[in-house]
Amino acid sequence: MTALLSTRDLVVGYEGRTVLDGLDLDLPADAFTVVVGPNACGKSTLLRTMARLLTPRRGTVLLDGTAIRDLPTREVARRLGVLPQSPLVPEGITVADLVGRGRQPHQRWWRQWSTDDSLAVDRAMALADVAGLADRPVDSLSGGQRQRVWIAMTLAQDTESLLLDEPTTFLDLAHQVEVLDLLHRLRRERGRTVVAVLHDLNQAARYADHLIAMRAGAVVAAGPPRDILTADLVRDVFGLDCVVVPCPVTGAPLVVPALTHTSAAPAPVPGP
Repeated sequence: MTALLSTRDLVVGYEGRTVLDGLDLDLPADAFTVVVGPNACGKSTLLRTMARLLTPRRGTVLLDGTAIRDLPTREVARRLGVLPQSPLVPEGITVADLVGRGRQPHQRWWRQWSTDDSLAVDRAMALADVAGLADRPVDSLSGGQRQRVWIAMTLAQDTESLLLDEPTTFLDLAHQVEVLDLLHRLRRERGRTVVAVLHDLNQAARYADHLIAMRAGAVVAAGPPRDILTADLVRDVFGLDCVVVPCPVTGAPLVVPALTHTSAAPAPVPGP
């Protein structure tokens, strides 16, 4: 396995609290990697540190074998497209203008906006299904529409790798599937490396080539979903009893939580 992104002895924390402690991890190139785990286990912290948005207390993030802290900011931006969990929308900006900001890493003082930039923006808006919103102010959109606009901006950046923190947040089920299908196509057809944090285990199992399960700042298991996603792992990571069966459509592992209640009508209470 060729690793595009790696961590070595990575220690990250906030305000005296350690979130990631001595993490060694390899994320394969040309693969769709999904990170799963309970809330506050360090998933977003890991993604933000790999994207150089957080500085580790100790250890290193490697991009293609080079310490990411040593690379010029513009080079990192041209190689890693990043969608954080709750990005801030500049007041009054239109959809087309926000998506266009994804082209900034490709511009120089001697090379401003070009036909290639326009084509990249149009392509990204079409892929994310927001072309019809191009002239709308972003702050007038629904949460799901905004999320797709941010995804379009990340696509317009046209990087070899995408790091996305909960990209299906605020999306209805149909658009969740559309976004995940899109990321899967980018990996399969264009050789992009995709790393995403997801909460839905069954979506993770369906789309991921490589699954990372985290708990309390540590990696509990990593590998192909069919190899590692078991009832024991779900119990260990999430504290949830379940059965794992093959999906009848894809054959991927399908997590079915054990019933803690019954939906059957209660038995009638015998009369006196």
